[in-house]
Amino acid sequence: MPAPCSTCWRNAIGQTVYNPPMHRFVRRLGVVPVLALSAGLIVLGALAVDRIVNTMWPFDVTRIELVRATAQQRVDAAMLLAAARSDIIIAFLASVTVAMTGLALPLAYFFNKRIQPPEMRHEPPPLLTILRQGLWVGLWVAFCLWLQMNRTLGLAVAALGAAVLILFEVVLQIRARASAVQEQGSAT
Repeated sequence: MPAPCSTCWRNAIGQTVYNPPMHRFVRRLGVVPVLALSAGLIVLGALAVDRIVNTMWPFDVTRIELVRATAQQRVDAAMLLAAARSDIIIAFLASVTVAMTGLALPLAYFFNKRIQPPEMRHEPPPLLTILRQGLWVGLWVAFCLWLQMNRTLGLAVAALGAAVLILFEVVLQIRARASAVQEQGSAT
């Protein structure tokens, strides 16, 4: 079946490319857009973490006795988190998520480049897939950090959280490939 428009064409696996000059330009750039996005997210996340850590007080100032109790090792994690300001904790975890997403983007790019089918190795992996996988890593790190704040982080819990996120990604990949096969089957 021909492409749906006069300027479109189909790539090696039968997907329709709607803007061939832009597609060629992006393919020539390769990893550069991913690295630029990654560097931007790392810098943004690091600056936000720096701002939160150095300028915001995470505890209610009327609960200053917790600082003394912490120094004397008489307080547990639950008491500290009960006195913490949740808005600052959430902002800190979001900043860590942004920084770790940026750190994981190049790894996700090269991993996806490696596992692509042989006829698609010259194509860059889809940017949204790479961004989603980097976000999974960032969310996992923030989840582990939150568990560590509660003093409940363990190897089994971290592995279980990672396994759940990996299974989500596998289901999304299977769904995307099934829809591509269905689209290719309906096109022929």
